[in-house]
Amino acid sequence: MYNTAQWFLFFYIYCFLGWIWESAYVSVRAREWVNRGFIHGPFLPIYGSGAIVILLSTLGVRDNIWLIYLFGMISSTILEYFTGDAMEKLFHVRYWDYTRHKFNLKGHICLMVSLAWGAFSILLVKVLHPPIEDLVMSIPMTAVDITAFALTIYVAVDMTVSFNEAMDLKATLIKLAESNEEIRKLQNRIDAVAAMAEEDLRKFKEEQAAKKKTRKERFAENVQEARARSLARLENLSQQIFDYFTNTEANSVDLTDYLNRVEVEKRKILSRTDREYNHLAKILRRNPGAVSKHHREELDSLLNMLKK
Repeated sequence: MYNTAQWFLFFYIYCFLGWIWESAYVSVRAREWVNRGFIHGPFLPIYGSGAIVILLSTLGVRDNIWLIYLFGMISSTILEYFTGDAMEKLFHVRYWDYTRHKFNLKGHICLMVSLAWGAFSILLVKVLHPPIEDLVMSIPMTAVDITAFALTIYVAVDMTVSFNEAMDLKATLIKLAESNEEIRKLQNRIDAVAAMAEEDLRKFKEEQAAKKKTRKERFAENVQEARARSLARLENLSQQIFDYFTNTEANSVDLTDYLNRVEVEKRKILSRTDREYNHLAKILRRNPGAVSKHHREELDSLLNMLKK
């Protein structure tokens, strides 16, 4: 049996191998390099955690390939479900989503991926782990302790930074949701007495010119366009409010209140800096499949800025 430091070393090795696999797979599909995962460094904790859970759950059945498949599939599926559910509740964003797959449970797990976990369990226990086990067991214990400790410090720092980024993303989504809700409330009230005039979207520049721009430049332009659309929408709403109260005998105090609320939303939009949006773009580029049940409209708007 292994000691604590060796278990940690196994965990980081499989985190790293999982990161290689996931980043390569996503990069090939996206046709550009994608540093996959929740944290910045070359580690995917869900793979490391999955490998450790599989190794622990199959300790007593390693001579039976069918039990390895069954125990590994069940334990890793349970881990994936509760990890995904906890992250969505904490961050209001789903960092992997299986809702498009058949036989899924809340989008956190699905039958196809669970079956793949079972196959991976056999691959891990019978093929991958034996040579890795020999390698780790051949390292002097002092070196194992030092390496495990250093990697733990590194991953803990990276996890802290990534956690703060995820919380920043959540806070921004909440702010966007609040602004959108306030705009909707104002819009709905004016819709009851006047027809809405939609603001035409500005056309994007010629395709050839757009291709010459860097991804960062395109994203900056998309941010400016989104900000301009929101401000134009509020400006249009202000004019409708003013016209309505001018052409009716409504209370002027109400007019001032409505216009003040519109101005508050304008200030919120103008206060969001490009740096703030670029900060959020980094975590979304690492997790292009992220979805949010709580803030779907706001997250989709940010993801659309990255795709244009």
